[in-house]
Amino acid sequence: MRQQAPYWKKAPFLRFLSPLVAGILFASYWLSEECGITKTSSLTWIGLLLTASLLFGTRFTSITIRHKLNWLIGLLINIMFLCLGVILFQQNRISNKPNWIGHVLPETVAVLGSPATLASHGKKSGRVTFLVDYRITNNGMILPASGTILIYLPSQQAADFFPGDRWLISAKRIKAIKHSGNPGSFNYARYCQRKKIYHQVYLWEGDTKLVSRQKGFSISRLLAMGQISALRSIRQTVPEESRGLAMALLIGYRNEMDKDLLQAYTNTGVVHVIAVSGMHLGLIFLLLQNILLLPEKKYPLARWLKAVIILAITWWFSGIAGGAASITRAAFMFSVVLFARLINKPMDAIQSLSLGAFALLCYNPYWLWDAGFQLSFAALLSIVLYQPLIQPLADFRNKILQGIWQLTAVTISAQILTLPISIGQFHQAPMYFLVANLIAVPLSGIALVTAIIQWILSSINIPVSIAGEITGLLIRLMDAAILHINSLPGAVLNNLQWHPVQTWTAYLIITCFSLFLLHRYKPYFLLALLGTILFGAWHFKSIYEGKEQQFILIYHFPGHSMTELITGLESTRFHPPDSSIRPALMDAQRFYHLEKTIYKGAKIIRSGKFILGIPVNLNDVMPLLNVGADYLMLGKHTRSISSFMNRIPPDCLVIMDGSISEWRAAEWSKQLELAGIRYHNTWQSGALIIDL
Repeated sequence: MRQQAPYWKKAPFLRFLSPLVAGILFASYWLSEECGITKTSSLTWIGLLLTASLLFGTRFTSITIRHKLNWLIGLLINIMFLCLGVILFQQNRISNKPNWIGHVLPETVAVLGSPATLASHGKKSGRVTFLVDYRITNNGMILPASGTILIYLPSQQAADFFPGDRWLISAKRIKAIKHSGNPGSFNYARYCQRKKIYHQVYLWEGDTKLVSRQKGFSISRLLAMGQISALRSIRQTVPEESRGLAMALLIGYRNEMDKDLLQAYTNTGVVHVIAVSGMHLGLIFLLLQNILLLPEKKYPLARWLKAVIILAITWWFSGIAGGAASITRAAFMFSVVLFARLINKPMDAIQSLSLGAFALLCYNPYWLWDAGFQLSFAALLSIVLYQPLIQPLADFRNKILQGIWQLTAVTISAQILTLPISIGQFHQAPMYFLVANLIAVPLSGIALVTAIIQWILSSINIPVSIAGEITGLLIRLMDAAILHINSLPGAVLNNLQWHPVQTWTAYLIITCFSLFLLHRYKPYFLLALLGTILFGAWHFKSIYEGKEQQFILIYHFPGHSMTELITGLESTRFHPPDSSIRPALMDAQRFYHLEKTIYKGAKIIRSGKFILGIPVNLNDVMPLLNVGADYLMLGKHTRSISSFMNRIPPDCLVIMDGSISEWRAAEWSKQLELAGIRYHNTWQSGALIIDL
């Protein structure tokens, strides 16, 4: 029997992927933005060219010498792709560009550019992703600029923004996107930066001016028209209670989806059915394959024509759905598979996956941190590796039972490598994912087909809405099932706090235990056992550190105050709770492993010689300063600091939290800095942790 070749021989891109990822990580975590692109890129290019030259030189040596230098050739290849990863990351880092708007914002009065996509509408306002092309300086000069800004403005005004149109935007209120600093909370600033967005602005009437409407063809305008067409077909034909999910299912548009329903889909592990990805493109691919009946046998060129049409529609749909990492991955891999079939050279699944990951990271290295990218590749890799092992465990003669078992095998396989990412990034694990997927996947698949049919009918002005009504019915059935599963006891394990070390250890355990089951080689089992011990030890280390912790945490919540004294696994909060900030407080509770929390009112927090003063109003400030407060926290009830600023001792730190308006906190910061008084402004520096 012929022995199967190992994956690294069948998939050479798998070997290139590791050093590429290493180079991206090195550039991200060890090369700061202050390093600049010129010096770093020059050195990296030298390393890349040098290793490439050495590799080329080995081609002129004898076979014997090349065989002896195999280790050196391998090392040079790894160094070459590591350098490539560094170069790609530095080239994609927008802040490295000399004309980036962030470098020259203080000298800019307005920016000129165009919307990248249609506006996303909320309840009161709309959000537009705006691409900057030029800036107008204080002295009236128009200079080239680059960057992306998130614009928030009234919904009616946001509807006027269309991709390709040229707009002039006032720069006076443009500000950097900053992390709140609240422990355990989602770092929105870092999320935006990895999408090359560093700034945002809230605009009102008079802050914008339309310069020109685009005339002629543009890809962004074509995609926007497609998105409008899809949304219009859903709004006109699908019943109202199902429209939000239908839009999400068809093109990934979630702005009108109910948040509680979205959370239910997340809790039950079926949110992937409304995240446009491989399943969607696979159905479109199959539909096009069966619809486009061309005389391929008679005219060989018809095969290529059919492939071009399929790929054009596939990539067009990917763009309409937002061009996220997961759907771009699916579109690229379908393209590779289709091309391989055309030239009669089928590609191995692992080779296709590694090639897809390599190509996408070369296009956008920041996708390495994208949850959709990670889950998409992890799910597909998990299915490729584990489905062939799980599916033979049962065999049914009945076609329906066999189909259910095949879907079960796929669902279980996909969970194996995606679960650590889900827990590490989203801190929860669905318990009834198998039942939920057995219901949601078939229903959503049929609903997607009917939604596409309705979209086509509406686009060609055929006044038939039966497909849209069927879509609505299927979605209502699916919603009812998912909401019921979500209401069952223990539907989801929440507040799971894994350190990145634990996530990687989980993958070590899975890999070693899988290899042990395949080869029955005891060292693999011992490595899996060692990984389990390491995982548990890290957990107990976290609990031990939690029992020893003692500090005061002052959160940053716009419009709200919250101060928390954390002692061991217990905490005391000194402001009344508010429903709007509860999720962030739950994040901190999970992050610090807190088991008990109480609320109380107090103007003074004492711990040993430490005193924190929390004045309720202006009259409380002087008494707190007189008792020798080490920290003085100012909130929304403090209207002015001029009456007591000269009484603040030099060793007292003045804290301004988010309940104070941002402009007032900035003004007070300037006054305190001129007076030589120490201060902490949570609008500028995020949440404050005072170690006790």
